[in-house]
Amino acid sequence: MCKKFTPDELNKMDHKTKNDVIYHMQDRLDRLEQNYENLIEQIRLANQQRFGRQTEKLDDIAGQLSFFNEAEADYDEAAKEPTVEDVIDPSRKAVRKPKKKGQREEDLKDFPQEVIPHDIPEQELNEAFGEGNWKSMPDEVFWQLRFEPAKWTAEKHIIKVYVGTDGAHQDEFLRGDHPETMFRGSIATPSLEAAIINAKYVNSNPLDRISRDFQANGLNLSKQTMSNWTVWTAERYLSPVCDLMRKRQLEAHVNQSDETPVDVIHDGRPAGYLYTISQKELLNIQ
Repeated sequence: MCKKFTPDELNKMDHKTKNDVIYHMQDRLDRLEQNYENLIEQIRLANQQRFGRQTEKLDDIAGQLSFFNEAEADYDEAAKEPTVEDVIDPSRKAVRKPKKKGQREEDLKDFPQEVIPHDIPEQELNEAFGEGNWKSMPDEVFWQLRFEPAKWTAEKHIIKVYVGTDGAHQDEFLRGDHPETMFRGSIATPSLEAAIINAKYVNSNPLDRISRDFQANGLNLSKQTMSNWTVWTAERYLSPVCDLMRKRQLEAHVNQSDETPVDVIHDGRPAGYLYTISQKELLNIQ
C-alpha cells in the first residue's frame, strides 16, 4: 500500500519531495483507472456470455475472407480476363514454339467441338448492298469454352432372340450375349458408381449432398441406394484387388520400418540419450 503522510510531515517536506509524491500518486491513479476499465469490460463480456442472445452468426474478421461473401470479397472489376492459354491444363498442351496463328485452335483440339455459324440471310444482304453487289469474305472466328453439367444416358440393351423353325435345331432358341452387369436387376453402371465413389471419397462430399446434386440433374438416387451400391462394390470388386495387394506386400522381406527415437534406460547411458531402433531390431529383441 502507498505510504500515508501526516500533515506535519507534508509541511516539513521540501518542494522537490512534494512533487515526487504527487507524480507517484498520479501514476498510481492512472493504473487504477486502467484496471477499473478492464474489470468493467470483463464484467460486460461475462454478462453478455451468460445472459446475452446466443447465435451462430459469424462476424467478419479483419484480414479473413467471409465464407458466404467470397465472390464479393474477391471481386475485382479491373482484373484481366484470362485467355484460353491461361485456362487450359498445361499437361494437355504440347510444347510449342512462340504463339502463332491458329494456336488457339490447336490448344482446344482435344475438347469436343461444336461449330455455331452466324450468317446473314441473302435477302438482308441484297437489301443492304443491292442484289448481286456483294461477295463473301474470310470468316471471322473466335473461340469460347462452354460448361455443361453431368449428362445421363439411359442405356437400353436389346438382346436379340432367335428360334429355329425347321431342320435339326427346330424350336431351339439362340440369344445374343448378355452384357455383364454390376448387380443383377440394378441400373448401376461402373461409370455411375465411380462418380459416387469419387464424389464421396475423393471430394469428401456426404451422400446427402451427392443425392441433392444428382436430383438437381433429374436423377433421384437415395442415400440408401448409393450406400448399398458402394458396399456391394467394395465387397465384390474391390476386396479381391485389396487382398491381392496385401498378399504381394506380405511376400516382401521387409514391408515397412519404424525409425521413431525411443528412450533407452538401464544400459549405462546418461539420462536423455536417444537411440534409434528399427522395427527389425525390435522384433529380434522381443
